[in-house]
Amino acid sequence: MKYKNEIIGIGKLAWPILSSYAFTTVFEILDEAIIAHYSTDGFALAGIAASIIYSITGALGILSAAFNITAAKSNGKNDKKEFERLFAAGKLLAVLIGFVFAAVGFIFGRIFFENIYGFKGEELRQILSYFYPALITIVQNMILFQYSVYFRNRLNTKTGLCATLVSTAINLFFDYALVYGKFGLPALGISGAAWGSVIGLSFGLLIYQTEYLRHAGIKSALKTLFEKSELTKNAKKILRLYPSLLGQEFMEDTVFVLMVTFAVSKMEMEQIAVYNLLDIVLGAMALPSYAYAAAAQTFALQNHSAGKSAAVQRYLKAGIYSGTAAVAALCFCFFLFKETAFGLIISDKAVINEANNYLLPLFAIALEKVPYQIYLNFFQGIGREKYVFVCTAFGAVITGAFVILLGKFMGLTGVYISMFAEYFIIRHIYAKKSTIQTELS
Repeated sequence: MKYKNEIIGIGKLAWPILSSYAFTTVFEILDEAIIAHYSTDGFALAGIAASIIYSITGALGILSAAFNITAAKSNGKNDKKEFERLFAAGKLLAVLIGFVFAAVGFIFGRIFFENIYGFKGEELRQILSYFYPALITIVQNMILFQYSVYFRNRLNTKTGLCATLVSTAINLFFDYALVYGKFGLPALGISGAAWGSVIGLSFGLLIYQTEYLRHAGIKSALKTLFEKSELTKNAKKILRLYPSLLGQEFMEDTVFVLMVTFAVSKMEMEQIAVYNLLDIVLGAMALPSYAYAAAAQTFALQNHSAGKSAAVQRYLKAGIYSGTAAVAALCFCFFLFKETAFGLIISDKAVINEANNYLLPLFAIALEKVPYQIYLNFFQGIGREKYVFVCTAFGAVITGAFVILLGKFMGLTGVYISMFAEYFIIRHIYAKKSTIQTELS
């Protein structure tokens, strides 16, 4: 088999990552299902609000990647003090940035949904009832991302796993209890799901903070936090890397998502529900693309640093082949059991029947995302963040415009055609560039 050794090596590294992603995704799907079985309209509206919250959180959360890069350097020098100071600076930045964007959401949320998305009356009330408490999760997740990187750099994965297990379990309990008014708690409807997330993430943060203080000590943690000059210096180190990383994430995961949700929000409520249902499915189908991209990046960067351009291309192609095979297998399994899978998420038969019409373009997008993500990770890893940002910005704006235009005249078909075109075109640009890049290295 061509690239046999490379495929085996990537597979060994990718499967643990994929398992972790899959575990988190299962809980997220159950979270969505609680709302979907409560109300189809509520599911549609909460899906739009959640997409915006997730996209903002994902973009801002790239701060943890900037912290990770600087932390890796201090670990390489075995400078534990600098590592702790970098973490204190990163955590402070996470809190400040998270609070600023949450505050903006609280102030302008109603204006945004009323004037941009055009929601009125009961629809506006429902979407805001979910959106406002969900803004708190931006701050929580920003801090959680920092803790995750901190403990991963200390080769401690048990704390992260424990925090995830506890927070997701508590999240699901309170989601169900607060949406439906069970166990003596008030029935809050779709806003109950947002408050469930806030409560669940709070317990995750408590576990991380307890373990951090147990390791670092309260006195040492406070001392590091109040070293003003060191905080400023290390914050600048992190912020120097942040703009280019943030730019790429912001264009792809915020601007583009906003343009898509804007196009979808102009459709009928049933179509919005169909899009949200398929978005959940696409998220699950795309999991191998992230896992195999992370694994392929590791091997490709090692060989890139060693000047082995042929090996870089072998690992990139091996990652694409194995990742595509994994996604194809997922798509096939889902197609065989689509009615059961859809039924677990939502009970509305009309929405399920309509969603079946878009499975093939959805699978095409999931398959095309594999090479796109692998090449994107590779360029980010070799310090070509600005190149990735330019490609992403161009793709997001042009594709977003086509999503709005085609979505108006072709409905969801136009949305999915535009999304597929973006991944297809940019991944071929990346593929050509990667060949030139490795030949020159």
